[in-house]
Amino acid sequence: MKNVFFSIVLLILASTAVHAQIGMQISAQHERYLRYERIQMKLQLRNYSGNTLIFGNDAQGQNLGKLVFKVTAQNGSLVSMLDPTANPMEGMVFGAGESRVLTLTLNALFDLQVDGFYTVTAYIDHKRLPQGFASNTLNFEVRDGSIIATKTIGLPTDNNTDTIKSVTASLMRFNDGKREIFCLRIEDENCVYGTFRVGPYIAGREPQLDADGASAIHVFIQVAPKLYSYAVYSIIGGEAKLRQQRYFVPDNGVPILSRTTGYFKVLYARQAIEGTDFQFQSVEEWN
Repeated sequence: MKNVFFSIVLLILASTAVHAQIGMQISAQHERYLRYERIQMKLQLRNYSGNTLIFGNDAQGQNLGKLVFKVTAQNGSLVSMLDPTANPMEGMVFGAGESRVLTLTLNALFDLQVDGFYTVTAYIDHKRLPQGFASNTLNFEVRDGSIIATKTIGLPTDNNTDTIKSVTASLMRFNDGKREIFCLRIEDENCVYGTFRVGPYIAGREPQLDADGASAIHVFIQVAPKLYSYAVYSIIGGEAKLRQQRYFVPDNGVPILSRTTGYFKVLYARQAIEGTDFQFQSVEEWN
C-alpha cells in the first residue's frame, strides 16, 4: 500500500498539466475530535476528464480506478489502513462533468485511537487517466476528554438464563478547539457503542446523567442562559443512537430532571417552542 501511495505522489509531482482532470477537495466539520468519535470527512469530486469513469474491479478482477487516503501521524509515520483492499469508490460510475460529494468515516478506514495530530490527503488513480490526482491536505487532531460522571447500565437479555451484559455511559468535558463542550460515550470493555457531542459546557450548572428501567440513557444539560436540552439514548442493533431530544425553558424555578414519580420528568420547566423560545440553528451550531 505504501508503494501505491508513493507511486501516485510521484505521478502528481511529475505532471505539468495545468488543469486536473479530477477535481478533489476534502473538508471536515471539526478540527479536533474526541477519541472514538466518528471522524467524518466530506470529499467533493468533479469529473473534468470529458469521459465517464468506472471505479473498482472489472469482470476480470482488474482494478480500473481507486480512491485511497494517506493519513500521517504527528511523528511523520503513515497510519495503516484497517483494510488495505478498501475502495470507497468501488462500483461508482462517474459521469463526464458530474460532481459528487462522498461522506466517509475516516476512523472506519484507519486506526485513529491514539491522541495526536494527523494529516489526511485523498488520492485518485484510474486506468484511463494519464496521472493520479490529489486533494488538498487537511489537518485534524484527536484528544480524549475528562470524565465528569459515569453510569453503569445492565442491558436486557433474550431470556432469564443469559448473562446480563453491562455498559458504561460516561459524560465528558472536552475542548473541541473552539470551546468546552459536553460529550457522551457509551462503551464496555470490548466495544465503543457510540460517542456524541451533547452540548456546550456552561459553568455553574451541573449536567445530569441517569438511566431508566429499559436501559435508556438520559442526559439533561443547560445549553444557553435560558435553554435546556433533554436527550435520550438507547443501544439499538449493537449501536448507541439518539432516540429523543427536546428543549425546555425555565418555568417557576431552576429546571431539573427528576424521577420521583417513577418515571423521568423535567420539573420547573416547560417545553421550548422552536422559533419562539429558540432558533434551531443556534442550538445546533456546536454540533
